[in-house]
Amino acid sequence: MTKIKLAGERQLYTNLPNLKLYSHHFDEKIQLKDGANLPFLVWPDGTPCIVANLYMLTLRDNPGRSGAPLSRRGAKGGTIGDYAGKISQLIRFCYKEHLDFLDLTDIDFSNFISELRKQRFERNQIQRQKNESTLIKTGQTCLKFLQFIGNLAGHQNFVSTTGTIKISNREYFIRNGRRETIKKTTMHHHTFSEGESGDPRNPISKGNINKLRQAIDNMPTSRFINQRRHLHLSFLEHAGPRRGELSALTVSAIDKASKMSKPMLDFITLKQGTLKIRQVPVTNMLLSQARKFINTQRADAMKNYTKSGKLDHDQVFVSFGTGKPLADTGITNEIHILRKAARIEEQACAHMFRHAFCTNLFITLFEQHKFSNSKEFEIRLLTDHFFFSDIRQWTGHKTLEGLLPYINRAYSRINRINHSISIAHLLSAQDQFDTGLTLLCQDLLKGLAPSKFVSEIEVLTRLRNEDYRSIERANDEWQFE
Repeated sequence: MTKIKLAGERQLYTNLPNLKLYSHHFDEKIQLKDGANLPFLVWPDGTPCIVANLYMLTLRDNPGRSGAPLSRRGAKGGTIGDYAGKISQLIRFCYKEHLDFLDLTDIDFSNFISELRKQRFERNQIQRQKNESTLIKTGQTCLKFLQFIGNLAGHQNFVSTTGTIKISNREYFIRNGRRETIKKTTMHHHTFSEGESGDPRNPISKGNINKLRQAIDNMPTSRFINQRRHLHLSFLEHAGPRRGELSALTVSAIDKASKMSKPMLDFITLKQGTLKIRQVPVTNMLLSQARKFINTQRADAMKNYTKSGKLDHDQVFVSFGTGKPLADTGITNEIHILRKAARIEEQACAHMFRHAFCTNLFITLFEQHKFSNSKEFEIRLLTDHFFFSDIRQWTGHKTLEGLLPYINRAYSRINRINHSISIAHLLSAQDQFDTGLTLLCQDLLKGLAPSKFVSEIEVLTRLRNEDYRSIERANDEWQFE
């Protein structure tokens, strides 16, 4: 079989922003239900893929983990959009191989997984487009889709343990928000265990973060773009939000955290079916950088937005020309632009900052609680509701399953280092101080008045010292406990 490209081509789905769907008849009237942002899928030749769109309709009515509908938020369509993106690859495979979905055999599905595994980045042919974890998730999503097609056609044995496409069911356990341990099953295909094992939580390196920041300062952009990009990186590095959470960050949340003795920043969690607020500990230095951007660059941009009488929408990150909120895809595009400018060959994306943040958090927790191995950590999460609840707040994960990769990675790294909790936090605070100092030096070279430079240095130093004292207090409290 010839090698084909399944990812990176023209997107096969479009989100329908104002879609209304038929619900039922009541009192001789048609009742509608909301279908906004539901994906509409097509074949590569542009004709609608009817069975895939029927599947999207079922996903719209299926409950997510928390019982609420699956997310359709954001430019990519949320969780359902993610399903559409994964299924698109199977649609493209079947189109190029001239196969109907129901004509697929176990060998055909194996070839599909093999083709996914072969995909490489154009600029770096050594690096796979999908690590093994991402590949398995894509395969499992496609198996669920094919199982739906089989059931729809009355072929219940199409995807099953003895079916045309043979699977096995594997059990695993998760812990929910009510402290209940739940057994779940997932579909497994024999091709999922082949090939190299991929790292499902690959964090961005500190060296590449420095390259991205250097690229920001080297690029001939406006002061607004320069400061917005630096603030993006600061939040990604030191607070670990998802891109959708960062794009939805509000001025009100910054103001609220700035008034706290131990600042906790509100983020909207987007992966749990419903909108929820989680609180993440942040430093005064990070809040100061945000307030500076809000009171200067953002304030200028919002003049264009509010001059026609519109109320301020409260979101931190905006477009300079219009003052409208910056979409979550805007953050992705910014990192892509910076990666090219910095000439970084390996992968570098917004979510890799989150992986680095979570891994560093778990390294800190390992040292803080003196866990001797990863299994002790898992047991603590399963048995201590308050401990599990705090970590869920900081990372935004719903289940233990989502945390396990970080626990394992942190433990493998902790065996190679020997830091205490205070040193880990102090290094993080010092790192932010160094970043702030570097930015001020760049401003000085670009014409910042020396008196203003000195004033900003004094503020930065004061905030660093406040963070040091906060770290010392927190460390004393943990030792007392």
